[in-house]
Amino acid sequence: MDRCLDRLVECCRNVCGVFYSRFKRMLKEEDMNRIAVYFRHRHERLAQLRGQAMLRETDAAWLARPTPRHTRKTFVCLPNTQLLYLFAGSFIISFTGLGLFPVLPVYATEFGASRTVIGLYFALMYAANAAGAVSTNRLAARLTHKGLFVTVGVLGIPALLLLGQAMALWQVVVLTAALWFCGGAGLALISEFTAQQAGGASRGKSFSLMFLAFPLGAVFGGTLVGQLVNSAGYHAMFVVLGAVWAVLPAIGIFKLKVASDFSPARTSSAQPGTARLGATFYRVLAMTLLASIAISIGRLGTALSMQTQDFSARAISSTSTVSGLLTIPIVLLIGALSDRLGRKTFLMLTNVLAGGGALLLAFATDLWMFWIAATLVLVALCTNGALASALVTDTLSPQARQRGLPWINAMNPVAGVLSFASLGFLMDAFGQLPVYLAALTVAVGAALLLNSLQRERPSVVTNAEVCETRNAAGQPVPAGEAA
Repeated sequence: MDRCLDRLVECCRNVCGVFYSRFKRMLKEEDMNRIAVYFRHRHERLAQLRGQAMLRETDAAWLARPTPRHTRKTFVCLPNTQLLYLFAGSFIISFTGLGLFPVLPVYATEFGASRTVIGLYFALMYAANAAGAVSTNRLAARLTHKGLFVTVGVLGIPALLLLGQAMALWQVVVLTAALWFCGGAGLALISEFTAQQAGGASRGKSFSLMFLAFPLGAVFGGTLVGQLVNSAGYHAMFVVLGAVWAVLPAIGIFKLKVASDFSPARTSSAQPGTARLGATFYRVLAMTLLASIAISIGRLGTALSMQTQDFSARAISSTSTVSGLLTIPIVLLIGALSDRLGRKTFLMLTNVLAGGGALLLAFATDLWMFWIAATLVLVALCTNGALASALVTDTLSPQARQRGLPWINAMNPVAGVLSFASLGFLMDAFGQLPVYLAALTVAVGAALLLNSLQRERPSVVTNAEVCETRNAAGQPVPAGEAA
């Protein structure tokens, strides 16, 4: 009996032990699962907080970083607003002058002018144009540069309106000379303003933009003036040109923002007349004159040669249109390349084009040959004036530049005076071939003068202007060498 009870108690104890051990294992597994779940949830929470912190840091860094602007890189950048206003002024002057140029001989014949008188009349016009260019500094000393620009714009309006009311040839000559004087002064002032506005790395493009007004004025001015004369007469044509010219003083008064070193307050402190120009400038001046003479012979010789070969008036006028349209992209390209490759290379190309155009005229017989010759001469005209002005701006100080730029602008009308006074006589006396060969020789002389330019140190640049300094060849010079 006792043994049975002992066995029963032992069995009960074993059963209790088994249940206890299993229950304990279950509790332990449950605790482990609970701990695992706890740590898993904690790990997930920490990972979530860490991810949110990284997102906040990324958003803050992205907002702080400047947004890149995708700019379109172009070979020729759009100039600033002031240069566009200056181009508009240059276009107005060229539009009026080149539009009147082909009709003035016909208008003068209505007053009984002969071919000799017309030649002297045009020579006087170009002399007035050169006088207006070289007298800008003296006139600006009293009026300031901006005041002089507005003045020549105002004076040109009555000159154009009175030309339509002229009753005698002398009135036509005087009024035309006054208009060409205003045009020469206006173009010289535009060159000085362009030198102030253009940066050292874009002077070639800026001056090329100003001289781009020549082919544009020839194309649009010649077309509009011819149509006005045929449809409404000379009086209406001069009224329309007077209205176009009236935009010039409006630009000077309301839109032009330039600094004048000839203002009355500064006349006593800075006299541009004391600034030295240097030997390099006079070589550039002589080179520009020789190149302009060759170009003038080519320009006048185109019409004279075509008249000799009995081309029609429409064919002769087509040379201006075709050459003007072809010149526009070439001039802009040469101006942009001169800023990178130097002025001297493309000035040499100008002399080659002037000589090549004159040589082609000596043997031209077909219309397409005259188109090519007129295009070469017009490209030479625009690039010669633009790059010579840019080269002078590169190498002279601001005060010397104000003296030198008007003389550079005066070389083209001076060459026109010499050509008008002698070209017809020389062709009648010696024939066309010797005259064109002489033009080629003059262009070669201009190239030799250009080649003689040394890499001289430019003049000292004052504190009034901070710009990139270049040598006589148009190549950039480090600031330490220019000092």
